[in-house]
Amino acid sequence: MFRGGQSAHTLAGFNWSDYAEKRSPRTMDKFNMGKKGLNLGKSVHSTNSNAEYLFLVNPSSGKASIQKKRDLVSKVSRHSNAITLISESEDHASQLAKDAMLEGRIVVACGGDGLQNIVAQQAIDTGGVMSVLPFGRGNDFAASMQIRSFRDTELAIKNGVVQHARYVNVEFSDYSRICLTCAGVGLLSDASLRASRLPLLKGKALYTVAALISLMKLKCHRYTLSFDDVELQKELLILVGAASECTGGGVRIAPDAKSEPDRLNVLFATSQGRTSAIKLLVKALSGKHLAHDKVESNFHERCRIACENDNYGASLVYGDGEYLGVLPASLQIGNKPLRVLVPNANA
Repeated sequence: MFRGGQSAHTLAGFNWSDYAEKRSPRTMDKFNMGKKGLNLGKSVHSTNSNAEYLFLVNPSSGKASIQKKRDLVSKVSRHSNAITLISESEDHASQLAKDAMLEGRIVVACGGDGLQNIVAQQAIDTGGVMSVLPFGRGNDFAASMQIRSFRDTELAIKNGVVQHARYVNVEFSDYSRICLTCAGVGLLSDASLRASRLPLLKGKALYTVAALISLMKLKCHRYTLSFDDVELQKELLILVGAASECTGGGVRIAPDAKSEPDRLNVLFATSQGRTSAIKLLVKALSGKHLAHDKVESNFHERCRIACENDNYGASLVYGDGEYLGVLPASLQIGNKPLRVLVPNANA
Protein backbone atom coordinates (compact mmCIF):
# COMPACT_ATOMS: atom_id res chain seq x y z
CA MET A 1 0.00 0.00 0.00
CA PHE A 2 2.79 2.44 0.88
CA ARG A 3 6.33 2.79 -0.31
CA GLY A 4 8.96 2.04 2.28
CA GLY A 5 10.34 5.00 4.15
CA GLN A 6 10.89 6.80 7.40
CA SER A 7 10.00 5.03 10.61
CA ALA A 8 7.61 6.63 13.06
CA HIS A 9 10.04 7.06 15.96
CA THR A 10 12.18 9.53 13.99
CA LEU A 11 9.28 11.99 14.08
CA ALA A 12 9.16 12.39 17.85
CA GLY A 13 9.12 16.05 18.80
CA PHE A 14 8.05 16.93 15.27
CA ASN A 15 8.12 20.71 14.66
CA TRP A 16 5.82 21.70 11.83
CA SER A 17 7.32 25.11 11.13
CA ASP A 18 10.87 23.68 11.05
CA TYR A 19 9.72 20.84 8.83
CA ALA A 20 8.08 23.26 6.43
CA GLU A 21 11.35 25.17 6.09
CA LYS A 22 13.50 22.04 5.65
CA ARG A 23 11.14 20.03 3.47
CA SER A 24 12.14 18.31 0.25
CA PRO A 25 10.36 19.97 -2.70
CA ARG A 26 9.62 16.52 -4.08
CA THR A 27 7.67 15.41 -1.03
CA MET A 28 5.96 18.50 0.27
CA ASP A 29 4.22 21.67 -0.81
CA LYS A 30 3.78 24.48 1.68
CA PHE A 31 0.78 26.72 1.57
CA ASN A 32 -0.13 29.71 3.70
CA MET A 33 -0.43 28.67 7.36
CA GLY A 34 -2.70 30.78 9.53
CA LYS A 35 -4.16 30.47 13.00
CA LYS A 36 -5.61 27.14 14.05
CA GLY A 37 -9.22 26.91 15.08
CA LEU A 38 -11.71 24.13 15.74
CA ASN A 39 -15.13 24.46 17.29
CA LEU A 40 -15.72 20.95 18.64
CA GLY A 41 -19.29 20.12 19.53
CA LYS A 42 -21.24 16.86 19.84
CA SER A 43 -22.79 15.06 16.88
CA VAL A 44 -22.57 17.87 14.31
CA HIS A 45 -20.50 21.04 14.59
CA SER A 46 -18.45 23.40 12.47
CA THR A 47 -14.86 24.45 12.00
CA ASN A 48 -14.05 28.12 11.78
CA SER A 49 -12.37 29.89 8.90
CA ASN A 50 -8.96 29.85 10.61
CA ALA A 51 -8.69 26.06 10.72
CA GLU A 52 -5.40 24.64 9.43
CA TYR A 53 -5.11 21.51 7.31
CA LEU A 54 -2.65 18.76 6.54
CA PHE A 55 -3.27 17.06 3.19
CA LEU A 56 -1.66 13.65 3.65
CA VAL A 57 -1.11 11.85 0.34
CA ASN A 58 -0.54 8.16 -0.33
CA PRO A 59 1.50 8.23 -3.56
CA SER A 60 0.70 4.63 -4.48
CA SER A 61 -3.09 4.62 -4.04
CA GLY A 62 -5.34 4.31 -7.07
CA LYS A 63 -4.20 4.83 -10.65
CA ALA A 64 -3.56 8.59 -10.75
CA SER A 65 0.03 9.79 -11.07
CA ILE A 66 1.65 11.58 -8.16
CA GLN A 67 1.66 14.78 -10.22
CA LYS A 68 -2.09 14.55 -10.83
CA LYS A 69 -2.63 13.96 -7.13
CA ARG A 70 -0.51 16.99 -6.26
CA ASP A 71 -2.46 19.11 -8.76
CA LEU A 72 -5.80 18.05 -7.26
CA VAL A 73 -4.57 18.70 -3.73
CA SER A 74 -3.38 22.16 -4.79
CA LYS A 75 -6.80 22.88 -6.30
CA VAL A 76 -8.70 21.74 -3.21
CA SER A 77 -6.43 23.47 -0.70
CA ARG A 78 -5.88 26.75 -2.53
CA HIS A 79 -8.24 28.76 -0.30
CA SER A 80 -7.24 27.16 3.01
CA ASN A 81 -4.33 27.34 5.44
CA ALA A 82 -2.71 24.06 4.44
CA ILE A 83 0.42 22.03 3.97
CA THR A 84 0.78 18.84 1.94
CA LEU A 85 2.91 15.82 2.88
CA ILE A 86 3.59 12.63 0.95
CA SER A 87 3.45 9.53 3.15
CA GLU A 88 6.31 7.06 2.84
CA SER A 89 4.94 4.13 4.84
CA GLU A 90 2.01 3.19 7.05
CA ASP A 91 3.94 4.13 10.19
CA HIS A 92 5.01 7.40 8.61
CA ALA A 93 1.41 8.26 7.67
CA SER A 94 0.16 7.37 11.14
CA GLN A 95 2.75 9.53 12.88
CA LEU A 96 2.20 12.50 10.58
CA ALA A 97 -1.55 12.33 11.16
CA LYS A 98 -1.11 12.05 14.91
CA ASP A 99 1.30 14.98 15.16
CA ALA A 100 -0.89 17.17 12.96
CA MET A 101 -4.02 16.45 15.00
CA LEU A 102 -2.22 17.11 18.27
CA GLU A 103 -1.31 20.50 16.76
CA GLY A 104 -5.01 21.10 16.07
CA ARG A 105 -4.87 20.57 12.31
CA ILE A 106 -7.55 18.84 10.29
CA VAL A 107 -5.98 15.94 8.39
CA VAL A 108 -7.31 15.23 4.91
CA ALA A 109 -6.55 11.63 3.91
CA CYS A 110 -5.70 11.77 0.21
CA GLY A 111 -5.80 8.11 -0.75
CA GLY A 112 -8.00 5.05 -0.52
CA ASP A 113 -9.72 3.23 2.32
CA GLY A 114 -6.39 2.04 3.72
CA LEU A 115 -4.97 5.53 4.32
CA GLN A 116 -8.35 6.76 5.51
CA ASN A 117 -8.36 3.96 8.09
CA ILE A 118 -4.92 5.02 9.36
CA VAL A 119 -5.94 8.67 9.67
CA ALA A 120 -9.27 7.74 11.27
CA GLN A 121 -7.49 5.74 13.96
CA GLN A 122 -5.50 8.82 14.91
CA ALA A 123 -8.62 11.00 14.84
CA ILE A 124 -10.24 8.60 17.30
CA ASP A 125 -7.16 8.39 19.53
CA THR A 126 -6.42 12.13 19.62
CA GLY A 127 -9.94 13.55 19.34
CA GLY A 128 -8.90 15.26 16.11
CA VAL A 129 -10.81 15.91 12.91
CA MET A 130 -10.26 14.32 9.51
CA SER A 131 -11.63 14.55 6.01
CA VAL A 132 -11.09 12.67 2.77
CA LEU A 133 -9.88 13.31 -0.77
CA PRO A 134 -10.59 9.96 -2.47
CA PHE A 135 -7.75 8.58 -4.61
CA GLY A 136 -8.27 4.85 -4.05
CA ARG A 137 -9.89 2.07 -6.04
CA GLY A 138 -12.75 1.44 -3.60
CA ASN A 139 -13.41 4.66 -1.64
CA ASP A 140 -16.38 3.22 0.25
CA PHE A 141 -15.81 5.26 3.40
CA ALA A 142 -15.53 8.48 1.42
CA ALA A 143 -18.77 7.68 -0.39
CA SER A 144 -20.51 7.00 2.93
CA MET A 145 -19.52 10.54 3.94
CA GLN A 146 -20.93 11.88 0.62
CA ILE A 147 -17.42 12.61 -0.67
CA ARG A 148 -17.06 11.17 -4.17
CA SER A 149 -14.78 13.70 -5.87
CA PHE A 150 -12.43 16.59 -5.14
CA ARG A 151 -15.40 18.97 -5.47
CA ASP A 152 -17.05 17.33 -2.46
CA THR A 153 -13.84 17.79 -0.46
CA GLU A 154 -13.77 21.45 -1.49
CA LEU A 155 -17.36 21.81 -0.31
CA ALA A 156 -16.55 20.11 3.00
CA ILE A 157 -13.76 22.61 3.65
CA LYS A 158 -15.96 25.52 2.58
CA ASN A 159 -18.96 24.51 4.72
CA GLY A 160 -16.93 23.35 7.73
CA VAL A 161 -19.49 20.76 8.88
CA VAL A 162 -18.04 18.06 11.15
CA GLN A 163 -20.06 14.92 11.76
CA HIS A 164 -19.50 11.80 13.85
CA ALA A 165 -18.94 8.73 11.66
CA ARG A 166 -19.73 5.13 12.56
CA TYR A 167 -17.00 2.51 12.49
CA VAL A 168 -16.41 -1.07 13.57
CA ASN A 169 -14.01 -1.82 16.40
CA VAL A 170 -12.34 -5.19 15.78
CA GLU A 171 -10.68 -6.75 18.83
CA PHE A 172 -8.17 -9.58 18.47
CA SER A 173 -6.46 -11.49 21.26
CA ASP A 174 -3.69 -8.94 21.82
CA TYR A 175 -4.59 -5.83 19.82
CA SER A 176 -7.47 -4.05 18.13
CA ARG A 177 -8.11 -2.37 14.79
CA ILE A 178 -10.88 -0.22 13.38
CA CYS A 179 -12.82 -0.69 10.18
CA LEU A 180 -14.65 2.23 8.59
CA THR A 181 -17.05 0.22 6.43
CA CYS A 182 -17.44 -3.57 6.71
CA ALA A 183 -15.21 -6.17 8.36
CA GLY A 184 -15.60 -9.88 7.98
CA VAL A 185 -14.42 -13.34 7.02
CA GLY A 186 -14.94 -15.92 4.30
CA LEU A 187 -15.74 -14.56 0.85
CA LEU A 188 -15.21 -10.96 1.97
CA SER A 189 -11.61 -11.67 2.99
CA ASP A 190 -10.82 -13.86 0.00
CA ALA A 191 -12.21 -11.32 -2.49
CA SER A 192 -10.40 -8.43 -0.76
CA LEU A 193 -7.10 -10.29 -1.00
CA ARG A 194 -7.63 -11.07 -4.67
CA ALA A 195 -8.72 -7.50 -5.44
CA SER A 196 -5.43 -6.18 -4.05
CA ARG A 197 -3.62 -8.26 -6.68
CA LEU A 198 -5.74 -7.29 -9.69
CA PRO A 199 -4.39 -4.43 -11.83
CA LEU A 200 -6.30 -1.79 -13.79
CA LEU A 201 -9.83 -2.30 -12.46
CA LYS A 202 -11.41 -0.12 -9.77
CA GLY A 203 -14.65 0.30 -7.86
CA LYS A 204 -17.45 -2.23 -8.04
CA ALA A 205 -16.00 -3.87 -11.16
CA LEU A 206 -12.75 -4.68 -9.33
CA TYR A 207 -14.42 -6.38 -6.39
CA THR A 208 -17.02 -8.14 -8.54
CA VAL A 209 -14.29 -9.77 -10.62
CA ALA A 210 -12.37 -10.65 -7.44
CA ALA A 211 -15.48 -12.20 -5.88
CA LEU A 212 -16.20 -14.23 -9.03
CA ILE A 213 -12.65 -15.60 -9.01
CA SER A 214 -13.10 -16.52 -5.35
CA LEU A 215 -16.40 -18.27 -6.10
CA MET A 216 -14.77 -20.37 -8.80
CA LYS A 217 -12.74 -21.88 -5.96
CA LEU A 218 -15.69 -21.84 -3.59
CA LYS A 219 -14.98 -22.79 0.01
CA CYS A 220 -17.34 -22.52 2.97
CA HIS A 221 -16.06 -22.76 6.52
CA ARG A 222 -17.48 -23.63 9.93
CA TYR A 223 -17.49 -20.76 12.42
CA THR A 224 -18.52 -20.41 16.05
CA LEU A 225 -20.52 -17.21 16.49
CA SER A 226 -21.42 -15.49 19.74
CA PHE A 227 -24.08 -12.78 19.50
CA ASP A 228 -24.51 -11.05 22.83
CA ASP A 229 -25.49 -14.07 25.03
CA VAL A 230 -26.21 -16.58 22.24
CA GLU A 231 -23.65 -18.99 20.74
CA LEU A 232 -24.11 -21.05 17.60
CA GLN A 233 -22.09 -22.83 14.93
CA LYS A 234 -22.64 -22.21 11.24
CA GLU A 235 -21.15 -23.34 7.95
CA LEU A 236 -20.77 -19.99 6.19
CA LEU A 237 -19.89 -18.57 2.80
CA ILE A 238 -19.40 -15.07 4.22
CA LEU A 239 -19.89 -13.08 7.42
CA VAL A 240 -19.83 -9.29 7.59
CA GLY A 241 -20.05 -6.80 10.45
CA ALA A 242 -21.14 -3.51 8.92
CA ALA A 243 -20.93 0.11 10.05
CA SER A 244 -22.06 1.45 6.67
CA GLU A 245 -23.95 0.17 3.66
CA CYS A 246 -21.21 -0.44 1.11
CA THR A 247 -18.00 -2.33 0.64
CA GLY A 248 -16.08 -3.47 -2.41
CA GLY A 249 -16.23 -0.19 -4.31
CA GLY A 250 -19.96 0.37 -3.95
CA VAL A 251 -21.50 -3.07 -3.36
CA ARG A 252 -24.49 -2.44 -1.03
CA ILE A 253 -23.84 -5.46 1.13
CA ALA A 254 -25.53 -3.96 4.22
CA PRO A 255 -28.31 -1.64 2.99
CA ASP A 256 -29.84 -1.37 6.49
CA ALA A 257 -26.55 -0.87 8.37
CA LYS A 258 -27.34 2.60 9.73
CA SER A 259 -30.91 1.90 10.82
CA GLU A 260 -29.75 1.08 14.37
CA PRO A 261 -26.93 3.57 15.06
CA ASP A 262 -25.57 1.99 18.25
CA ARG A 263 -25.63 -1.64 17.15
CA LEU A 264 -23.63 -3.65 14.64
CA ASN A 265 -25.36 -5.00 11.55
CA VAL A 266 -24.21 -8.62 11.26
CA LEU A 267 -24.95 -10.38 7.99
CA PHE A 268 -24.00 -13.85 6.88
CA ALA A 269 -24.76 -16.28 4.09
CA THR A 270 -24.80 -19.97 4.93
CA SER A 271 -23.12 -22.71 2.92
CA GLN A 272 -24.36 -23.18 -0.66
CA GLY A 273 -23.30 -24.37 -4.08
CA ARG A 274 -21.39 -22.32 -6.63
CA THR A 275 -24.39 -21.52 -8.84
CA SER A 276 -26.45 -20.32 -5.89
CA ALA A 277 -23.51 -18.26 -4.60
CA ILE A 278 -23.05 -16.52 -7.95
CA LYS A 279 -26.76 -15.67 -8.07
CA LEU A 280 -26.46 -14.30 -4.55
CA LEU A 281 -23.53 -12.11 -5.63
CA VAL A 282 -25.62 -10.69 -8.49
CA LYS A 283 -28.37 -9.79 -6.02
CA ALA A 284 -25.84 -8.24 -3.64
CA LEU A 285 -24.58 -5.88 -6.34
CA SER A 286 -27.94 -4.10 -6.20
CA GLY A 287 -28.60 -4.60 -2.49
CA LYS A 288 -31.42 -7.10 -3.08
CA HIS A 289 -29.80 -10.09 -1.38
CA LEU A 290 -31.43 -9.71 2.05
CA ALA A 291 -34.49 -11.65 0.87
CA HIS A 292 -32.35 -14.63 -0.18
CA ASP A 293 -33.15 -17.73 1.87
CA LYS A 294 -29.46 -18.30 2.68
CA VAL A 295 -28.92 -14.78 4.07
CA GLU A 296 -29.49 -13.60 7.64
CA SER A 297 -29.20 -9.99 8.79
CA ASN A 298 -29.58 -8.87 12.40
CA PHE A 299 -28.31 -6.22 14.81
CA HIS A 300 -26.19 -6.97 17.86
CA GLU A 301 -24.18 -5.18 20.51
CA ARG A 302 -21.22 -7.46 19.83
CA CYS A 303 -20.33 -10.37 17.57
CA ARG A 304 -17.53 -12.79 18.44
CA ILE A 305 -16.18 -15.05 15.69
CA ALA A 306 -13.97 -18.11 16.08
CA CYS A 307 -12.93 -20.83 13.65
CA GLU A 308 -11.52 -24.29 14.26
CA ASN A 309 -10.92 -24.92 10.54
CA ASP A 310 -7.41 -26.00 9.58
CA ASN A 311 -7.63 -23.79 6.48
CA TYR A 312 -5.68 -20.62 7.36
CA GLY A 313 -7.71 -18.54 4.91
CA ALA A 314 -10.87 -19.23 6.89
CA SER A 315 -9.45 -17.27 9.84
CA LEU A 316 -8.37 -14.16 7.94
CA VAL A 317 -10.25 -10.99 8.89
CA TYR A 318 -10.37 -8.17 6.35
CA GLY A 319 -11.92 -4.71 6.50
CA ASP A 320 -11.75 -1.62 4.27
CA GLY A 321 -10.01 -3.86 1.73
CA GLU A 322 -7.11 -4.42 4.15
CA TYR A 323 -5.87 -7.33 6.24
CA LEU A 324 -6.83 -6.75 9.89
CA GLY A 325 -5.86 -9.95 11.68
CA VAL A 326 -6.67 -13.59 12.40
CA LEU A 327 -9.57 -15.10 14.34
CA PRO A 328 -10.78 -15.20 17.04
CA ALA A 329 -12.09 -11.64 16.96
CA SER A 330 -14.89 -9.55 18.41
CA LEU A 331 -16.71 -6.87 16.43
CA GLN A 332 -18.83 -3.99 17.70
CA ILE A 333 -19.64 -0.40 16.79
CA GLY A 334 -16.90 1.90 18.09
CA ASN A 335 -17.95 4.15 20.97
CA LYS A 336 -15.25 6.82 20.74
CA PRO A 337 -16.08 9.77 18.46
CA LEU A 338 -14.74 9.81 14.92
CA ARG A 339 -15.07 13.40 13.68
CA VAL A 340 -15.16 13.83 9.92
CA LEU A 341 -15.41 17.02 7.89
CA VAL A 342 -18.25 16.44 5.40
CA PRO A 343 -19.96 18.46 2.63
CA ASN A 344 -23.25 18.71 4.54
CA ALA A 345 -24.93 17.57 7.73
CA ASN A 346 -26.84 14.77 6.00
CA ALA A 347 -23.79 12.58 5.32
